[in-house]
Amino acid sequence: MSKLQIAVGNLQLDVNKHFMEKYLTDLFNSHTELIGLRKLGEGFHNAGFLVTVKVEGAERRLVMRIVRGDTGWGHDYLGDRCAVLLLQHRLFNTAPEGSCCRSFDVAGIQPDGSIASIGETVEFFHLVEEVTEAEGRPYVDDLFRIAQTDSLTDDDVVRCRNASEFLVKLHSMKMRNDILYKRHIRDLIGHGEMLMGVIDTYPDLTKLDFTTPEEIAEIEMKAVLWRNRIKHMGHRLSRIHGDYHPFGNIRFKQDNSMVALDLSREEYGEPADDISALTMNYVFVSVWQTGRFVDSLRRLIEIFFETYMAETGDEELVRVIAPFYAFRGFVVAHPLYYPELISSQRRTIVNFIRNVLDSEEFNFKEIHSYLKD
Repeated sequence: MSKLQIAVGNLQLDVNKHFMEKYLTDLFNSHTELIGLRKLGEGFHNAGFLVTVKVEGAERRLVMRIVRGDTGWGHDYLGDRCAVLLLQHRLFNTAPEGSCCRSFDVAGIQPDGSIASIGETVEFFHLVEEVTEAEGRPYVDDLFRIAQTDSLTDDDVVRCRNASEFLVKLHSMKMRNDILYKRHIRDLIGHGEMLMGVIDTYPDLTKLDFTTPEEIAEIEMKAVLWRNRIKHMGHRLSRIHGDYHPFGNIRFKQDNSMVALDLSREEYGEPADDISALTMNYVFVSVWQTGRFVDSLRRLIEIFFETYMAETGDEELVRVIAPFYAFRGFVVAHPLYYPELISSQRRTIVNFIRNVLDSEEFNFKEIHSYLKD
């Protein structure tokens, strides 16, 4: 029994017995021998395994629980399943005395079959390479200049096409998983980092001078209607970036090659998420810098959409993008994120949100009409 095979839903895991015994010895601070492991069963959420060990010669029986990632419930990604177990570890051990079994630890199975303890972790950190100016300047620098001069260079056109073609390539990675697509559309509306979550970080809605609580509630309800209109379009599920905006996440070098940083939230989702994230900022930067939608940024939006749609053949895009624009619109209209905006500029963005949600298809050649009250 040097290798322990563990089946959880459609996942097969291999655990090295030697590493498991070493982990348990460290956990109990006593020599521990693994003498048995058998599956108890599995439900929609978890699979359970009985682990029988000898600790200093005395037999002990433990239950190992593994969260399933193949049935939905928001458990699709490894981080989701880790979050569930870390929370339960804390809840088990802080329940009223005598009312719950003890949780010993949360651990991770490594690629070589070894075990890493994370149960007592107080925080996680992420290490990445440093990004310097050699990796390019933030794309928003270009957008500021374009808005202020209302003129395009040849490089501006090339960079717009490159930004679109990056998504063409990324979105070409498809997966058919209707549960995951529904999750992305559900998260668009209700996730803490997306539409309703962003709105909940706004200051007191009754004191805003560019919208009202009643208008916000109406927009939220329209977004829910859009969710039910598009959530069954699972054939559109694609690899996405998740936060494809020009404020540092998209960078261009002098040769117009592009770097995209900070992929976020979900690995697979609706392509409109990425497209709205960037093109909303074409509108936003123009309104912010000039109070209107300048012709040069209008032209970039047309180039972006025409490039993307010609290379992907995605005619459905304009029929699903509206609620994603609502989310991105509330981000850029945020009084805390962008305190420099004046009330009339925020109002223009809210007009865009309302009018896009009221349109069955988004017309990227008629942006001006969406900005009117």
